[in-house]
Amino acid sequence: MMSSSTTTLFDERERAYEAMFALDEELRFRALARRNRMLGAWMCERLNLTGPEAEAYVRELVEAVAVLPQAGRTPDEALADRLRADLAGRGAEAEAAALPGLIARYGAEAARTVREQARPG
Repeated sequence: MMSSSTTTLFDERERAYEAMFALDEELRFRALARRNRMLGAWMCERLNLTGPEAEAYVRELVEAVAVLPQAGRTPDEALADRLRADLAGRGAEAEAAALPGLIARYGAEAARTVREQARPG
């Protein structure tokens, strides 16, 4: 029979792992939202969106973080497809070549910023 202190230690360890997982997921979500906000600002410049129209566009990209892509697609692929289509719709297809690099660079920058903000102290 296990003692209550062993069970308690196991339970504490399990709770710690669950809390760590939850924090990792929250930071990942915040980083993706920040990345999409930065991509939205970049896109607004290319699409000549300003004011409320630009704010709505950026908000849509940030909210897209919570939407699951179609089966067989990664969230980044779905995002890139949408951005390419938006650029094509405004005759700015040439700008689409920059998207993979921007998605990666803004993603890394956003993740670094979110991690730095999450550090205590």
